[in-house]
Amino acid sequence: MTKTNKKSNTSNLFRRIKNKLGTSPARSFERAEEELLEDAGNRIPPHQTPYYSPDQVNILFLSKRGLSRAPLAREVMRKLLHFSDHFGSIRPSARGISEAYEFCPFDKRMVQAAEKFGYQLSGNSKRVNMAELSSANLIVTLDRESEEHIKSRKFYIRGQVRPVGLFLSAGESPYISDPFDREDTVDNRANYDHIIRSVEFASSNLLKQLPSLI
Repeated sequence: MTKTNKKSNTSNLFRRIKNKLGTSPARSFERAEEELLEDAGNRIPPHQTPYYSPDQVNILFLSKRGLSRAPLAREVMRKLLHFSDHFGSIRPSARGISEAYEFCPFDKRMVQAAEKFGYQLSGNSKRVNMAELSSANLIVTLDRESEEHIKSRKFYIRGQVRPVGLFLSAGESPYISDPFDREDTVDNRANYDHIIRSVEFASSNLLKQLPSLI
């Protein structure tokens, strides 16, 4: 049996994007990736997409910016996993989908609000790339934007995809509220507290359903 050099194959995909970028500063990584998607269609063979070790399962949380909701969901899941039978075998991660917010510090208001609930958030937002999408065993989309992002990149994905609405109460919004998109009359502190409780509720239900998802 011929062994496939997965590292080389992954590099080839990124090299193709780099070639599309060229030397023009006006061309963005995001647009280059979109053009690669248009060119490739569904023709990228499975052996060209990397995957995680079978010894570890990766849950990827996605949100528009990756500044607040996705990092929060990662930390909530980490805490739940610490006290579960899955501890050590599952690695939650968080990413955004917008290039505009890449490497921006996490939302300070979310950091402060989460600390009251016992969650420590620190770091910068990172935009998800094709390797992370194809490597994830389970992708959980937290908002409409990340859900649409996934729909346009299906051929990268080898794991399961679930919108967070499946783990929220029936009759509620199918997404986790965007802390940056609220009415002026809504109390900011109460808004963040509501987001944190929603993520806790969804993460708890997700944990219960993990055996059937992974």
